[in-house]
Amino acid sequence: MADSTSNIRYYQGKKYDITDPRFAGLSKNAIKKLLKDEIYEEGRAERNKEKRERFKRKRAERRQLEKEGVVEPLAKKAKAKHMTVGKVGIVLDCSFSSLMMEKEIASLRQQIGRCYAANVRAKKESMPMTLTSLDSTLESVMNEKSPSWKNWRHFEATSEDYLDRFDKEDLVYLTADSEEVAESLEEGKTYIIGGIVDKNRYKSLCYDKAVKQGIKTARLPIGEYIRLSTRKVLTVNQVVEIMVNWLDCHDWQKAFIDAIPERKLKDSALVQDSEDEEEEAEEEAEEEESVAVVQEEKVVEGKVVEEKVVVEKVVEEKVVVEEKKEE
Repeated sequence: MADSTSNIRYYQGKKYDITDPRFAGLSKNAIKKLLKDEIYEEGRAERNKEKRERFKRKRAERRQLEKEGVVEPLAKKAKAKHMTVGKVGIVLDCSFSSLMMEKEIASLRQQIGRCYAANVRAKKESMPMTLTSLDSTLESVMNEKSPSWKNWRHFEATSEDYLDRFDKEDLVYLTADSEEVAESLEEGKTYIIGGIVDKNRYKSLCYDKAVKQGIKTARLPIGEYIRLSTRKVLTVNQVVEIMVNWLDCHDWQKAFIDAIPERKLKDSALVQDSEDEEEEAEEEAEEEESVAVVQEEKVVEGKVVEEKVVVEKVVEEKVVVEEKKEE
């Protein structure tokens, strides 16, 4: 709807001025996409409040069912302080901030948090994790949304490139575009994962970078264990979760099934290339998101003290209903 006497327009109830400099050079679809993102962000606080309230209700219901003996108490997660560091390393290559929109950088921050949560909860051993090419944009988001992230265990962040921190011969860039298959995760190797959320806009970005740098590439053997009908592209945290699972059981198929959301496995489809489908998946993940508390250590004046740090993880919202059905 347009106001014929001015440049004022309306999109989904949001009023905007078409002459606003931020719309300069944008197509009508691009403007709508920008406005849609703004509307989504404006409703974030209310959605988060609803998520917290929903989580509290679910937790109270669960505790009541456990008290009544209807369901068994959930097994406690292994504490981070019991984890040992293995000989397989991870690098999160965060050199792509300039290619991402604000919303995508925020999504990457969430994925990094989930990477950490999965890694410290490994059943057998966690992997030393290094975040490289950290710039001020991503660091600012991390500081705002995950204020204790610099205290994470077995985790290091640096503005340096991974080539400045590791021997090239020990690096393997994991990318779905590689023709080489990672039959296993080799001890002494550090596996690079591209830290980018791009709605599949940049084809072969990580692969081309690795080839240009002379770094060995490999892909996880998804197609060898699960029949797929689409491209085998995963989120950053899903790749880390698969690696953690494999180190626990040395079974790729089990590692994939345990890490990949069920909705992505339906109809033999692991990836949703459509932007709309990917946005819907992200919204579903945010709705299911809650918080878990893990034990963390922090060095203060030369002494180690225990501190509870909030990290993100995906909680299965329907666990109570499902277990009721099982009963």
